[in-house]
Amino acid sequence: MVGEFVVFGRINIDIVMRVDTIPKKNEHVICEEGHISFGGSAANFAAQASRLGVKTTLVSCVGDDPYGQLAVKEMSRLGVDTSCILVLENQSTGLFIYTHDAAEDWIVVAKPGANKFLEKRLFEEEDLADAQVMHLAGSFPMMIDRAMELATTHGMIVSLDPGRAADKLEFSRILRHTDLLFVNQEELKEYFKVQPIESELRAFAKTFPGIVILKMGAKGAIATDGFEYCTSNVFEVPVVDTMGAGDAFAAGFITAWIRSERIEQALNMANAAAALKITKQGAQNGQPSLEELARFLRKHNISIDSVLNTFKTVSKQRKNR
Repeated sequence: MVGEFVVFGRINIDIVMRVDTIPKKNEHVICEEGHISFGGSAANFAAQASRLGVKTTLVSCVGDDPYGQLAVKEMSRLGVDTSCILVLENQSTGLFIYTHDAAEDWIVVAKPGANKFLEKRLFEEEDLADAQVMHLAGSFPMMIDRAMELATTHGMIVSLDPGRAADKLEFSRILRHTDLLFVNQEELKEYFKVQPIESELRAFAKTFPGIVILKMGAKGAIATDGFEYCTSNVFEVPVVDTMGAGDAFAAGFITAWIRSERIEQALNMANAAAALKITKQGAQNGQPSLEELARFLRKHNISIDSVLNTFKTVSKQRKNR
């Protein structure tokens, strides 16, 4: 049975290396810190949502290699519904190689592998029709169009996090069907020519029927529907690895918002999820469970009891069936 959330997008194997200086052409440097972990925006989102207790279905593609097998196995271990992950013969699983130094200068090399077939990924409408939320992680024009048609037909909430390579998306058309838009400051300026100030954010939010959620890293986050305007500061934690923080943030926000419809509470839950994630290496390591997230927020005198109670209600309903 399809999950409450359905997320479309990439699964990657992340290779992250920290160096003293970014190598120049033909230069060989030694990495003192590095790790390999599971990643990809959609997989990160699905993992975090599942850890928060939300039944989540992941629509993605992997290769028929050991990395793909391990990634699917890990998603399944976390409770993600993997029935819509397509394993492609004679294809490799996506790789994401990130090298950075102490000044956060960086080099990224991405091999899409099986992810490049996401645009051609076919899915049966009846398999996904009962979902409450469709989260689109990345810029896949054909898949976004088909997913939005499905969402419109079945009255689903559409969430979009277009990412860093979405300059070719037709946002003027897509935003008409978008309920939640997640962007960072650079994406806000590049795609929409909007500055991260209250007057421009309010005006921009009024151009489509949903909420714009601005991720600002160490500066916190802002969310507005054009009328209500909410801000949330980051929680101070030891920063180990920021990979996947935005995906944990999105999963935390949506989980809270669909249950409380309170933007401020959703922002707090989103920032808490991101804060706990960045204390561990790896895009999915450190992602909190709902109980861990609630305990963390209580230490900061923030209650999410209204969200917790909805999970108790669902649990009781399942037991009574």
